[in-house]
Amino acid sequence: MAATRSVLLAGLVHLLIELLHLTPQLGLKTPGPVTPTIIVSLALMHIIYNTRIIPQRLNDWPPALKCIFESVTVILIFELSMLFWESIEHTIYLVVKGSLLTTKVISKETYHKQEYVIVGAFTLPLSLAIFAAVAQSYNMYQ
Repeated sequence: MAATRSVLLAGLVHLLIELLHLTPQLGLKTPGPVTPTIIVSLALMHIIYNTRIIPQRLNDWPPALKCIFESVTVILIFELSMLFWESIEHTIYLVVKGSLLTTKVISKETYHKQEYVIVGAFTLPLSLAIFAAVAQSYNMYQ
């Protein structure tokens, strides 16, 4: 299991990166609620917490060095995983927008007024399913 401090540090670093806008915006501005991203990040933190990060052969390293190694590794895994989630979220946005507007299920005006809700209607159930799968696989509710 990863140390709690490493997982919390990864979450804090991710929040700081997002709040300070340290990463360049790659044009993946997806409209919609932030709740699915938070749910997926909590599920991801739970996966990382229940995973052994430091190989057993490194147990004889000094504690400070193990902590640094584990923290850097957890931050890297967390950031790459969140990048993967954000690309999934953006893909959902593009597919929903394209399919609703090209098939003329709703008008452009209605879509643009309700874009936030429409994108959330697709990403929120997916994030809840991911969280439920993680919770079930790690026996979180027992």
